[in-house]
Amino acid sequence: MKISDFSPEFSAEIELNQKDTIIIGAFEEFRPDYVLKVSDKKTNKILIEAYLSAFPEYLINEQNEAIANVKELPYGSQSVLIYEDFNFDGKADFAIMNGYYSCYGGPSFDIYLAHKKSFQYSESFSVLSNEYCGMFQTEPETKTIHTMTKSGCCWHQFSEFKVMNNEPKVVLIIEESYTANNFVEVTTIDYSDGKEVREIKNYFPLEVMESEIIFSFDLAKSGKKLLVYQTGKILNYALILNDEEIEFYFPQPDSHEKGDLTNDGNFTYDMDENTLSFKNTDAEYLIYETGDNVGIKVKTKGKTYNLKGLKSTVKGDLKELRKLNWDNILYDNF
Repeated sequence: MKISDFSPEFSAEIELNQKDTIIIGAFEEFRPDYVLKVSDKKTNKILIEAYLSAFPEYLINEQNEAIANVKELPYGSQSVLIYEDFNFDGKADFAIMNGYYSCYGGPSFDIYLAHKKSFQYSESFSVLSNEYCGMFQTEPETKTIHTMTKSGCCWHQFSEFKVMNNEPKVVLIIEESYTANNFVEVTTIDYSDGKEVREIKNYFPLEVMESEIIFSFDLAKSGKKLLVYQTGKILNYALILNDEEIEFYFPQPDSHEKGDLTNDGNFTYDMDENTLSFKNTDAEYLIYETGDNVGIKVKTKGKTYNLKGLKSTVKGDLKELRKLNWDNILYDNF
């Protein structure tokens, strides 16, 4: 089977593999079903002979030719052959699918870089496809390469590479994962200055957790959002910034996991005053909603600060806490 015209200089075709045992890369004593050959149109010289166990047979045109250069990232259709400049030297290279060996049975590719009048297999570029999820993405304007990998629903990793001395070198890694209390933990690892700089931030997924929010409002001066929400039968508090980054939360997630909800993990709800309070080692907190007033009072180091909220931003009702189905609420005036 020929591969549809992708270059004025080269042609390619897929044939059944007639050889016995082939040893290539990690696939020792593995007999691929097909062999893909790339040839010089002028001399008919074979420049690349690559082996593959499977390829997307649905990417075939009306002339019964395999369609090249389809690259829908990250999970879409990807051709058996992609002809593109991967190392940003101005010369197009080849990515040839070896099968479906990347994460979750996704397509995996071997990379052949243009070298003089031929092409050389690159192990370091091939790793970016075989050990991540599908083919990688190139950004010619910034001369960067981007990969993605994942584990289940709750952990994703996004990496950025720069080509240095014709090798891809990682400069940035961003990992996203869900924590025990449903926060999104984002770990950023920056190598751009030649040394590792690591930063971890937690974010509150408002859209995902919307149905779990019992009471919320925005603080008048800072614009930060105060949230009272539930995870199962546990009540929680969080203060988040405009970009959903969490500035402060209560209680700590380990108290949920261990079932050790001591006074430091409990709230107190006053039914008469309609207030919710809690404390940690640094301060005491009192959330209130009375008439047209809403806010939180913070007592620390002998001083009390009244952080007023915007009544117009209130969602939900503290009175929902009267429902006696919480594991970490103590009730006053009950």
